[in-house]
Amino acid sequence: MKKILSLSVVFLLSATILTGCGSSGMETNKPSPDISKEPDDTITIATNLGATTPDPTIVEDTDTIWKLEIALEGLVRTSDDGTKIVPCLADSWDISNDGLKYTFHLKKGIRFADGNYVTPDDWIWSFERAMNATEGYWIFACSNIDKVTSPDDSTLVLTLKTPDAATLSKLTCFNMTVQEKAFYIAKGSYDNNFPIGTGSYYVKEWVRDDHILYAANPYYHGNAPKTSTIKFTVVTDDDSRVEQLKKGNVDIITEVPYSSMPVLDKMDDISVDGFKSTASKYLVLNTTDPILLNLKVRQALLMGTNKQEIVDRCLFGYGEPAVSYMPKNGLFWDNEIKPVEYNPEKAKVLLEDAGYPNGIKLEFLVRSGNSLYEQIAEIISEQWSKIGVDVTIKTLETSELLERETSMKHQVCIGSWSDDIADPSQLSDYLWRYDNSQCFFTGYNNPDATAIYNAATTELDDAKREEYYKKLQEISYNSAHLITLFHSEYAVAMKDNISGFYKTPLGSYRLDNLVKN
Repeated sequence: MKKILSLSVVFLLSATILTGCGSSGMETNKPSPDISKEPDDTITIATNLGATTPDPTIVEDTDTIWKLEIALEGLVRTSDDGTKIVPCLADSWDISNDGLKYTFHLKKGIRFADGNYVTPDDWIWSFERAMNATEGYWIFACSNIDKVTSPDDSTLVLTLKTPDAATLSKLTCFNMTVQEKAFYIAKGSYDNNFPIGTGSYYVKEWVRDDHILYAANPYYHGNAPKTSTIKFTVVTDDDSRVEQLKKGNVDIITEVPYSSMPVLDKMDDISVDGFKSTASKYLVLNTTDPILLNLKVRQALLMGTNKQEIVDRCLFGYGEPAVSYMPKNGLFWDNEIKPVEYNPEKAKVLLEDAGYPNGIKLEFLVRSGNSLYEQIAEIISEQWSKIGVDVTIKTLETSELLERETSMKHQVCIGSWSDDIADPSQLSDYLWRYDNSQCFFTGYNNPDATAIYNAATTELDDAKREEYYKKLQEISYNSAHLITLFHSEYAVAMKDNISGFYKTPLGSYRLDNLVKN
């Protein structure tokens, strides 16, 4: 949570209760816009979830993060392929010999989307606000910063507490972006207002749980985007989103059900694409539950899960079974972990050894409207029934499921993650720093693993960092508190007259070349 929770965890956690509307503050609050008054080149993108909060310091879900990133920029960013750190609002930077001081040389003449110039005070305020957001999930990105100073209008200096090899990667995180201080002070909060940033688009209007309307930033420092207006509209039901595309009511849909991809691909006026991603899906097991507290029970569930069958039946070629909790081909990803063989008979024996000769009963929570999650739950139910597990699938609205999960009142649910930075520290912080998210809402508190993670964050030698992260991947797999099901691609479908749509492997939208032909 990206980055998060998808639904059951960080990246796609979203409230579905209608709670009123808000705007960016560049225009006053008002109802849903009259489509007839929007520019003719408006491109409409249907997503499955709406934005939960415009505040980059406390945002939880992946979908909102990706929408925030459209309007916000930082000192550096990741390349389009998600592997490199490249300049953004800083032209260049210097690092002191002891690794404790980063001096950034800022681009000159940068303006916010309302025309006001970006000042060092905006930078310092934005960073200090992120540093003080101790309740936020993403404090990891700035917790090692001791102070932020600016000796002149074109220089920003970050002084660290300890050397950290992931510093530049962390600075690409959405909570480390510059926002207009005066705007925030005038509004008093980001509760109903998107921040004013420097990105190629700004949020012109936000109607909660309905849509976000972006307009091209007239003061953008780069080449002007090709489309003047982009509208993200919320269509929570997967099948309805597909039908909206077929009817031409929207131009692009994301989070396409994988089962619909082959069907849509055969249509004359629609194209489909699977974008390379860092996305993974998990089974989140609550280890504070009396049954799931037992390691043998969790290992039995792992052994009784046929991941290949799930991939074959659900992904239609857009993913593959996973072992590590980290994304495939990411930095320090361990491809040498030997997976447990799918063996229902041995899994049944493990349950008996755990003290459950007559099997167990488990409740599996699933977000309503998500056909992929519903299908996964049905398959898991079938598979686990063979080892003596009676699964009750309970479908909940997103807000209720989120409340159950974050308060640790669940047994099993589906978690989703997509990296927001090109470094394993973000996901590992979410997983191993218990006070962050109770270990991905598994309740699994392992002090030894936390100590290893802490050592990895201060280690500058890449070989040693890799050793630490591989150990963490091994611990996670063997403890079976978070069962990684598969790595998948971002499934997107669009009308044939649309070109230039792109998502990075980190999930970020790159829309400057998006155009309707």
